[in-house]
Amino acid sequence: MLIKLGILLVGFTYAGFLPFAVKRSIQLIDFDLKKYTLSFLSNKKLYGKIYVQGYKRLLFATAILNYLFFWLLSLFYDLGENERFMQQINYSFACLTLLAFVPHNIYPYSRKRLVPSLQRLFHNLLALIVFVTLPVLIVMFQTAVLPDLHFLGVSGLVIIGGVVFITLISVLLNGINGVTEMLFINGISIWSIFVTIMTFIR
Repeated sequence: MLIKLGILLVGFTYAGFLPFAVKRSIQLIDFDLKKYTLSFLSNKKLYGKIYVQGYKRLLFATAILNYLFFWLLSLFYDLGENERFMQQINYSFACLTLLAFVPHNIYPYSRKRLVPSLQRLFHNLLALIVFVTLPVLIVMFQTAVLPDLHFLGVSGLVIIGGVVFITLISVLLNGINGVTEMLFINGISIWSIFVTIMTFIR
């Protein structure tokens, strides 16, 4: 029962924390989601030290919540012996944490600015890895519970499949921008709410 309560608390916090914090933040500044990615909030020259610190804390808190949520799910559904799934939890946490502490910059790629160029490249690669590893982690969870819990397994796969599909369509139509990122974030939130509710009512 304690694990269920933990999943309930962490699940709803995980689902609401990032979308709410991002929406609240961009309402306070002139930030165009169609033009910029959310990582621009980590740029000190554009938005100052306060937003940079806030961005770091936001992503790091998200990394911790992500880890706790999937760790609790692994306990409840007895997935501790699934080594690939447990490793993926660690990978996801590591990537989100690294992303939090590698700030974005607006300098164009240039040999004359090698360090900023490498920093920007590393940040973008980390962001891409996060966008890949999180759905992979979710799919691994869904496939792990599928043999015993068909409805949860299939429904969860449909939801995350829809999230990935909509995100890819947005990338094709709008490119990688804040709108696409918010679609992805909100989609993950919907999935986590679904899994949290399904777990709690079991």
